Amino acid sequence: MTQTQGPWPGRFVWHDLMTTDATASRAFYEGLFGWEIQAVPMQGFTYQMIHCGPGPIGGIVEEKAIPVSHWMPYLGVEDVGATAEKVKAAGGSICIPPTDIPQTGRFSVITDPNGAYLSVFQPLPESHGADPDAPVPGRVCWNEVYATDVDEAQAFYSEVFGWVPEKKDMGEAGMYHTQKLGDKEAGGMMKIPMPGMPSCWAVYFLVDDLEASGAKAKELGAAATFEGAPIPGVGRFSMFTDPVGAMFSLFEVSAEHLAGDGC
Repeated sequence: MTQTQGPWPGRFVWHDLMTTDATASRAFYEGLFGWEIQAVPMQGFTYQMIHCGPGPIGGIVEEKAIPVSHWMPYLGVEDVGATAEKVKAAGGSICIPPTDIPQTGRFSVITDPNGAYLSVFQPLPESHGADPDAPVPGRVCWNEVYATDVDEAQAFYSEVFGWVPEKKDMGEAGMYHTQKLGDKEAGGMMKIPMPGMPSCWAVYFLVDDLEASGAKAKELGAAATFEGAPIPGVGRFSMFTDPVGAMFSLFEVSAEHLAGDGC
């Protein structure tokens, strides 16, 4: 049975787009997914709150000085301070120390030993984030890390978050590590698929029609890396770079996987 109310420790519950041009990013994703985006004044900046389906799922933050626009996933934890200490002990780094988000909770930006960024988030009781199991088109339905050293990355995520790998041979793509947390799938891990690419977390947005959504993404200015890649027994996906430079993927679930209560 799907849990509809958090907290969801060890699961991804929020996603922020860190962008060099918030206006252009907002226009692109509103056009692609039909998101409702609310401008929320914060101390020193405006946070663009993304609403999709039954509630908010993330936000858009403008940062002119970042090297490249990117999606930042937030992983729910029970204690940000304790998690930060575990991160350091397991070979990771703290980029932003545990910090309060007024009326929301606490967060910290970390990197794993391979250099992939993500945020950990300790919510207040009324601010658990988005249900990671809700299959809503336009929401992130999968997160995976591309690792330079899969064994090192796996040891880190298992130690800090309790994830257990379920390995599957993907042929030429190599071994895929689905990250299990009890009976739930928390995310995925694989060797970096493209030479020279840094270790990073990638996000997949659920869509009803991969071709139609891909065509709209390109019409709105996105560049396709590849399109219609099959995941046997699961679905198909296409990878893009948005007009401001952030990488993202679109995912269409297969009827076979949907019948098994998948993403």
